[in-house]
Amino acid sequence: MIRGNAVDDAALVSRCLSREPGAWELLVERQASFVRAESRRQLLRYQGRAEPADVDDAAQEVFSLLLRDEARTLRQFRNECSLSTWLAHVVRSVCRQLSERRRPFQPESEGPLRLPRSDEAVPPEGLAEAIARLPARDQKLLRLFFTEGKKYRQIAQALGISINSVGPLLARAIAATRRQLIR
Repeated sequence: MIRGNAVDDAALVSRCLSREPGAWELLVERQASFVRAESRRQLLRYQGRAEPADVDDAAQEVFSLLLRDEARTLRQFRNECSLSTWLAHVVRSVCRQLSERRRPFQPESEGPLRLPRSDEAVPPEGLAEAIARLPARDQKLLRLFFTEGKKYRQIAQALGISINSVGPLLARAIAATRRQLIR
């Protein structure tokens, strides 16, 4: 693996942003093993395991994120630290998000609340009825997050609430749905 210095890395990022032929391939070649190693470390941190396929998914998501939306994320690199340090932050964020999507919901400890552990134990029609009994905002919140896969920022904009409110409201809507299911 060829490691460039900070000047080389900044120049390479600049070349990628100006869409110079071969620049992106060089960046991936230089950083792929680091991104994979850091993905493995972060998946172990967040999931307690790092299957090779999960590491591949995380690395692919990192590189995809760098180019998405006219390279919006890559444009955030300001050369205030090394490219690998900056990439480590991107990898950590991606792995945390992937882990949260894959992690089954853990109910809050509200006493003897016992819920089915698998999707098979929850009839789909029971789930739809439970969600239908929720307030309209909670229904929309659950749909945006689980069905449409929206990020917290997008949900906040759609519902006209602060981004810091999304997590607690989502947790409450999930808890309310779970309570409806055990009735």
